[in-house]
Amino acid sequence: MLNAEEKKLTQAHAALENIEVPELQLDQAIVAGISKGKRKRKKNLFFIKTFASAAILVFAFTAMLRTSETFASYVTLIPGMERIVELVRYDKGLTAAVENDFAQKIGVSDEHDGIKITLDSVIVDEQMMVLFYKLESSEAHKELSIETFRLTDSEGKNIEETAFSYDGWSIDLQDKERLLQATFEFYGDNLPENLKLSMELVEGRTEDGEPVNKFADTWVLPFSIDKDAYKDKKEMIEVNETVEIEGQKISVEKVSIYPTRIGVTVHFDKENSKRVFGFNDLRLVDKSGEEWAAINNGTTARHMDEFTKEFFLQSNFFKKPEELYLRFNTLRALDKDEGEIIVNPEKMEVLKAPDDGRLLKIDREENHLLFAFQRDSKDGHNYVSFDQAVDSNGDEIGDGSASFRWSTNELPVDILIPYFGEGAAPGPITLKLNDYPATIIGEANIKLK
Repeated sequence: MLNAEEKKLTQAHAALENIEVPELQLDQAIVAGISKGKRKRKKNLFFIKTFASAAILVFAFTAMLRTSETFASYVTLIPGMERIVELVRYDKGLTAAVENDFAQKIGVSDEHDGIKITLDSVIVDEQMMVLFYKLESSEAHKELSIETFRLTDSEGKNIEETAFSYDGWSIDLQDKERLLQATFEFYGDNLPENLKLSMELVEGRTEDGEPVNKFADTWVLPFSIDKDAYKDKKEMIEVNETVEIEGQKISVEKVSIYPTRIGVTVHFDKENSKRVFGFNDLRLVDKSGEEWAAINNGTTARHMDEFTKEFFLQSNFFKKPEELYLRFNTLRALDKDEGEIIVNPEKMEVLKAPDDGRLLKIDREENHLLFAFQRDSKDGHNYVSFDQAVDSNGDEIGDGSASFRWSTNELPVDILIPYFGEGAAPGPITLKLNDYPATIIGEANIKLK
């Protein structure tokens, strides 16, 4: 944690804040393939939950930050926190949390089979806990990955989280100082002070992703957090303002500002002709023009009810701007009667789909039903997702699991759903859309303070 002297480095701090950080670029690669074997339901649920929290593997675009002398010099002024500052540099809120002495140093370790795991630090408030940890090995282990990752209380009882994600699918042991990151999200101050982090490791994986060797031991890291350090550290702004974009009414109810993130609660009028999925450019802006935009690699929104969502932005909690505005110009929305995609898998025929032509084709790939969608080449994002895929009997297909794959320069994006094989029901197959990149455009500028 930062000491009092380091907090006085205002000159370096001010210089850091003036660095213009480019928009995060996605270094996209094939991140999900086709499973050739039947996975256990437990495994499916793991991938679903991980994907919901971090839909794609995201790497921060760091060329400018890595070459910035100001950034580099500032990092060197934070003893013991250099790696954490580098790891969270793409999130202005978490970076500010470290700068303002909000990270809690832990420093507990456990070692088995020549492998040492250390929980370095945590950033925690009533919304989230971000953990920073590392693995070291004194032996010639290769292709290590984390098989299970659990956060419990000191007695081993599971902590109820709304979402979680963690690094550790393929761990590079060459960099002994490299930190990994895990995020647990909560709603409400329900964390106990005494906690326990448990991990199980495997070495090597087959083509199907199954572990070759699973270590018998479990790495257990007991630790405590200072709940007083984040007590009452939040700001609630009641907004209750409605704007209209292309005939669709969007009501901003409130803005909740925490050290780790900002939540914007939005209600979409049930009488709208379109189903509004989300924002492309929701952001907070202060009077100088500095922006706090969407979180890049975590949960971006949560459903509160059919017409209400909470959207998450990077936090400006430690900035305390005198004037603050909520702005947005483009939203993803689709006519309500276009909310499903229906296909005949026997004839590879599309029976119903949005009429914008983004669904390019359907096909069979091994035991999967493949949907190929055109990706928006302007920003490279793929916003196509669905609540569930059901067969002609109304039964969910493939335990709700789906694989996504894409590459940097090639279109389209492929979505693969387990379907063909023993017990597959005849078509049609229905996908109930949960997000889609059709766009409506307008202007909203709401003054918060």
